Amino acid sequence: MDAGTPKPGLRDRKRAETRARIEVAAVELVLSDGLEEATVDAISERANISPRTFFNYFESKDAAVLGVRPKQADEDVMTAHLPIVDELDPVVAVIHLVMTTMGITESVEAGLHRRRLEIIRRYPDIIGGQFAQLNARRDRLVEHISQILARRAPRGADTEPAPDARAHGDIVLALCAGAVRAAVLDWAENAETDEAERGPGTGDADVIERRALAFVRTTLRRLA
Repeated sequence: MDAGTPKPGLRDRKRAETRARIEVAAVELVLSDGLEEATVDAISERANISPRTFFNYFESKDAAVLGVRPKQADEDVMTAHLPIVDELDPVVAVIHLVMTTMGITESVEAGLHRRRLEIIRRYPDIIGGQFAQLNARRDRLVEHISQILARRAPRGADTEPAPDARAHGDIVLALCAGAVRAAVLDWAENAETDEAERGPGTGDADVIERRALAFVRTTLRRLA
């Protein structure tokens, strides 16, 4: 932690611990008992909280299983994301944003991340839940992507979003989100091959991100 970054207070630490406990309970229950048996009540009991408390942290059981945070956490993600977009290809930036919003990231504890991806492999339909969460955040994501596109304007040009920026943002989000979905499903079907071909230090999220980028590039070439 940087010297200028304030340390989280006791309340924030306790909330983070409770959130992590819920996530672990959800993942463990799905892997041991199956997706249908991992109800909100069962997850809450395993995490030693009430179902009412569960919904203070997650919007659904699928959100807990996949680590999709409540809408109010999106602002933190976008605030942290915007300063780094100037260093990234805009397509890479949007794919990274989509994956982070959906909880597909290597930033969580490695063992938990790996178990989540095992759940996706076993229950690929759960991806639909992730995309429902993504669609619920569509307006804010489109606004953020419009800002990304404006920052990529030629030097000296107006960096404010153009009148049609929202339409462009909507199209880019649809393309990149579709590519991430296709990449996750493709990864789930070809996990063993990926494991054999993966280079050292390459995580599953890296594989998915690269595949999504390839899908976008191929689609754009075919449309040109």
